[in-house]
Amino acid sequence: MNQTVEMIKNRASIRKFTDELLTREERQALVDAALSAPSGANLQNWHFSFVEDKKVVNEIETYLVDRVMAGDNDFIKQLIESRGRKIFFNAAVVVFISTKDGGSLVDAGVAIENIVLAAESMGLGSCILGGCRDAFNLERGDYFKKLVQFPEGYEFAVGAAIGHPAMEATPHERLEEKVTFI
Repeated sequence: MNQTVEMIKNRASIRKFTDELLTREERQALVDAALSAPSGANLQNWHFSFVEDKKVVNEIETYLVDRVMAGDNDFIKQLIESRGRKIFFNAAVVVFISTKDGGSLVDAGVAIENIVLAAESMGLGSCILGGCRDAFNLERGDYFKKLVQFPEGYEFAVGAAIGHPAMEATPHERLEEKVTFI
């Protein structure tokens, strides 16, 4: 089987990372993958915030965990508890993609997939993040947007935690019944 297809099939979300930082080459490869993603009409209405500052990541994570634990969704509370109250899982870098002027979420999704597949190809782990949206959309949203340097007028689209895996993970089940050939 094609090596790229095999890598895609074997990729799994990693929710525990080592303390090892990314090398300059690893960081640059992720940036190159992000900037190589296609976008509608090649508008590239996105911005990539690569956040390695643990203080910044921890501040956002603490805010999000506190919001979940103060809420009434028992399923999400139990999920966060089972993950050690972690959302970014001690990742070496958390990438936040923001878009402007209603920029395409499809474009952001393609870009994040480029990033996580590049990470996989280098032996890094990743976990795509959508649930951190509240940090950028609720009462502290403007503060967090400035903290991670979203350009003016940009909104959170999607993110990913990336680092050296400290766990094994298996790919999710592929449900063939989700496919129709016509």
